Amino acid sequence: MSGQYPSILLEQRLHWSRNRRLVRRGFRDLEYLPRSRPGWNATLAALAYSARRLAAGSCDLNLWATMNGCPASVRYTDLGDSALVLWHGTSAARAAQIAKFGLFHKRGLWTTLEPKIAHGFSRSRARAYGAGSATVVLLLDRRDVGEGTDYYLETPEVLRFHAGLPAKSIEYLLWDERIDFLGERKDKSPKPWGVARFKKKARRWVPLSRPPVRFDHQQSYSNVDEWLHLSIGRVLSTLGSASAIEVFSSLYSTIDPWEALEHDAVFRALERLSQPPKLRGGVRQYSLASETDE
Repeated sequence: MSGQYPSILLEQRLHWSRNRRLVRRGFRDLEYLPRSRPGWNATLAALAYSARRLAAGSCDLNLWATMNGCPASVRYTDLGDSALVLWHGTSAARAAQIAKFGLFHKRGLWTTLEPKIAHGFSRSRARAYGAGSATVVLLLDRRDVGEGTDYYLETPEVLRFHAGLPAKSIEYLLWDERIDFLGERKDKSPKPWGVARFKKKARRWVPLSRPPVRFDHQQSYSNVDEWLHLSIGRVLSTLGSASAIEVFSSLYSTIDPWEALEHDAVFRALERLSQPPKLRGGVRQYSLASETDE
């Protein structure tokens, strides 16, 4: 990482208004689906993590990272049940300094277990100061910090630390248009899901490499639709069931350029490949359709 946030973020207006059309259609988890690339990774990845916590009660940080095309963390693997994953919202301008020097204490250092809270704050910073948004993912050892001595619980989800946290406690940094791994060591397994690259030719999106392009050790694709079919199947089979935001987050993190994939194409493919969704925690969950369902 260069330590610089993209200056283009200061020149574009970020569209954080709620997508009321999708909410009316029942996609509450997609209310902040960005209409343009700025803010894409920070929004989708943070809300995808939140959706997994809601559906399963917890979220595997390494699985979340690899599904979004990022390296897994050796430290997270080593900590096991002692891993404490916290989120901190800030601006892109401040995040560049945080990555170098860590998070400092100023009348308290607020962190949260819930990515929606952190990302909501980062959205407010982006709106108020035009400095882009960023969300910091912290990884601590539960055995090294204690309530009352190191932090107070302001709410069940918000931890206010009495002192700053060093840069080495930062595992990932979500910028408006990318996710950086800042941990000390990348885990060899699981491997990040690869990025499919496309180019426009004769008004059609075609693979950058000569098709068929390898998707995994068994399957290949020759166009965007085939890649989309395989990718949605991979998300749903990996998670068992998934919300729309988790599908969108993984898809748009693993395609380049993002313009090759239309929102409506994702909805159509999701409906074709999945059973009728079931509501869990007020959010639709999709599962792969069985052969008998088809």
